Amino acid sequence: MEILIPGTLPPPTIAPELVQYLEAACPSLIERFKRQRAEILALHPDETGCTPYEAVELKRLGFVPSEGMNLSAGLGPFRAGVRALDEQVWIAELASVAIRAEGPTLLDPDLLAITQAESDALFDAVSTLWAGTGISALALSPMHWRVWLPSNPVFNSVSPRAIAGMALADWWPQHETLRSWRKLLNEIQMIWHEHPVNLERTERGLPHINSLWLYGGAKGWKPQPDNSVVLFDGLVKSHQQSDWASWIHTLPALKAFIDSHPEDATLTLLGQQHGIQLTAAQRSWWARILPAKKHNWKSWWNLQN
Repeated sequence: MEILIPGTLPPPTIAPELVQYLEAACPSLIERFKRQRAEILALHPDETGCTPYEAVELKRLGFVPSEGMNLSAGLGPFRAGVRALDEQVWIAELASVAIRAEGPTLLDPDLLAITQAESDALFDAVSTLWAGTGISALALSPMHWRVWLPSNPVFNSVSPRAIAGMALADWWPQHETLRSWRKLLNEIQMIWHEHPVNLERTERGLPHINSLWLYGGAKGWKPQPDNSVVLFDGLVKSHQQSDWASWIHTLPALKAFIDSHPEDATLTLLGQQHGIQLTAAQRSWWARILPAKKHNWKSWWNLQN
């Protein structure tokens, strides 16, 4: 059995301050940290194009990227639920781009709270723009549209959650094959700028929906869930939003979850740019009469990304 816990590894800037809360709330988890062997999982978004959680989930479900693609490409057909092997699938996710000192920045998609009615109104407002572009779109959910493009774009897919909060200068797709998409996106942004949906969102203190983020590109694939993996996702939201008070508040629930599963289960802990996999050491019969070796778990807890 494997226990998957995204959001367990805080950034190194805050990790030392959280140690005391983790030790107090989850002593049984700390004991596992001390007993089990740790292996660093290289899951940097620069390589995978997605968050460590998204990367591990795609791998767990059996997605294998084609040559020249990264793991993030599989999010396209996965979000759209497409399994036909001959269909290349792109997703345009409704997004909010803020202009900051370092340049345009993509806000965390999970902070947008887009309703179905808002999404429908924004889609309808730009529905006439597709004519003559060779591009078409189908709304799948309040956050996601499936997009058909006139040619196969050439760029590395990047999940919006992987780059939320980062300057976008190095992430904008610039390849010539996306010229028509960039032109259409500019027109969409102008129509949405003063759209009633965004004016109402401003009154409610919510960010404008002012852009779309394109990603995906893999052909359809059929997820094959690994039923030996169990998930605790209670820390994900607070980790993404750097809400460490909420993160601490969730630790008792994490303890209860951990204590309800076998002590020899593999633990996979995920942070912003890497993961740690902990496995129970295989001890010979004679070694079991001796005290188990204790590992310095804080050496990987404070690991620099």
